[in-house]
Amino acid sequence: MSEPVTGHAMRPERGESVVAPASQHANGPADTEGSEGAVVEVVGAGLRGILDALLKVDGVTAALVVGRDGFVIESASADTLDADAVGAITASSLVASESMGDALKLGTLGSILIEYEQGPVAVTLVGPDAVLAVVGNQGTNLGRVRIEMKKIRQAVANQL
Repeated sequence: MSEPVTGHAMRPERGESVVAPASQHANGPADTEGSEGAVVEVVGAGLRGILDALLKVDGVTAALVVGRDGFVIESASADTLDADAVGAITASSLVASESMGDALKLGTLGSILIEYEQGPVAVTLVGPDAVLAVVGNQGTNLGRVRIEMKKIRQAVANQL
């Protein structure tokens, strides 16, 4: 079995963006909904910091940035995960979903949400060449995950 993912890309340079969990803000959480560990804003530490902060959202077990070619750009996981396999499957699912949208003339793909017995996988575009994939467990609040993904999509794109 694979070891916990520690990321594939180099550590970010000083001054790059990060998403900080609500619990790390000096003035308290900026998010008034009361969700522990919510990602609240971009404040400065790179792609890995953004993914690490997503792991603090209740129920999230892994977060990956994957290129359209299926190669993992960066990843973070609370559990063991074969990030390379997930990356390849994510890229394949993206192509299939975009093809379905084209065939049905539904426009540009916004996101993919797949629900399994043990939890969901959510995927959203973060630029022309990459996607953000978030894996959750059975306790994941899908609405919360979608909100957080939308909030950080541009921050992830800016790191690429």
